[in-house]
Amino acid sequence: MLTQLVSSDFQDQLIRGLAHRMNNILSVFHGYLGLLMDERKLDPALKEALTRIRGSAADASELIERINAIGRPASWRLRDLPLSDFFRQIRPSIEPLRRPEIELTIECPDGLPHVRIDVSRMKLAVLELVQNAIEAAASRVLIRVGINEKLRQAELFPSDHRAPAEQWLRIEVIDDGPGVPSSVARRIFDPFFSTRKKHLTAGLGLPVALGCIQQSGGTLQLRDGDGDGETTFEIALLAQTPQELSAVA
Repeated sequence: MLTQLVSSDFQDQLIRGLAHRMNNILSVFHGYLGLLMDERKLDPALKEALTRIRGSAADASELIERINAIGRPASWRLRDLPLSDFFRQIRPSIEPLRRPEIELTIECPDGLPHVRIDVSRMKLAVLELVQNAIEAAASRVLIRVGINEKLRQAELFPSDHRAPAEQWLRIEVIDDGPGVPSSVARRIFDPFFSTRKKHLTAGLGLPVALGCIQQSGGTLQLRDGDGDGETTFEIALLAQTPQELSAVA
C-alpha cells in the first residue's frame, strides 16, 4: 500500500505560521508557570495543579512540532552518507525505546550505498516507526536494512521517466503484533487517526514519518498480513550513484 502525502505551498505556509504563533503563545505559559513554581511558599495543591498545566503545555509544544514536521520545512539540510553510517549514528536513540519484554534486533550490513537525506528528519521518521512497532509487538521487533533488488522505479512513481534500473535501498520495520485490519490500513497515514485511546496518542506518528521520508525523496509503504499477524513498514530510498556523489563533492 503506497501512500503519497499531498502538500501545497499554501498548506505548508499555514502550518508553519500556525506553529510559530502557537509557540509564541505557549512561551508565555512556560514563562509564567516557571515564575509561579519558583515561589517557595506555594501551596502544595496549587503546585500540583501548576505542574499538570506545565505538563500539558509541554505536550502542546511537542504536538505543534510534530504537526510542523508533516509539511515541507522552510529549509532542510540534505547530506550524502552511507545508509550503514546513518544507522550507526541513530542506534543509541533506538535502543532506549525497547520494552523489557520485547526483543529488538537491527540487521544492517556495512558498506551500503550512500543516500541523500536530511539526517534529523529521517531519524525522526525511523524512531516514529520503531516506537509504533514496539507498541504493537507481542514479543519481537526487527529493523532490517539493505538493498531492495526487486523494487523498480515504475512501481513507486509510474509517471516518472527516470531510468527504471536505479538502485533502491530499503528500511523495514517489522513487528509480530496482531497486524493491521484492512479497514484501518486505508486510514493509517491520515493525520490524527488512531485506534488507541485518545489520551494515549495524537495520531501523528505515521503521518510525521511519511512527511519526513518524502522530503528526502523516499516512500513509505505498509505491508501487512491482512490483519492476522506480522506487520512491515518499508521505507524506500534512492541510492546515490558515484557520478552524483562526485558532482556534489
